[in-house]
Amino acid sequence: MYLHFYSYLLLLEIGMWVVSETFLRRRNELFEQLKGGEMLTPELEQAMIDAYGGRGKRALEAIKRHCVIRRGRRWFVRGKADEYEVVRTFCTCRDYVMNVATEKIDADMCYHALAKNICEALNAYYVIEPEAKS
Repeated sequence: MYLHFYSYLLLLEIGMWVVSETFLRRRNELFEQLKGGEMLTPELEQAMIDAYGGRGKRALEAIKRHCVIRRGRRWFVRGKADEYEVVRTFCTCRDYVMNVATEKIDADMCYHALAKNICEALNAYYVIEPEAKS
């Protein structure tokens, strides 16, 4: 798991992270609209689905099911089989490692990371848990 995170950081450092300019422009516009609003409108939801396809739809479902968790400064999203930690657009799930990091898709994050980033942009955490003390 940690190896994938450091590989991600290396890709960012050497500029090998490639997503189409059209997609990036669309994503940036969407997140600017999210930051300016207080809630997800049906129009924004549809725009997110148009941009991210099935990942957008699953991200919105995860938000509505209250699967986005913030523990202290760390973010987690409960998936179907496990709970995944999300850092910026990096996620510990298999979809991220197999499709996003290897650039097999024209998207910059999996649905877990997308759900987290939507909640963060809206400043709306559906479940907040205090950071566990060791």
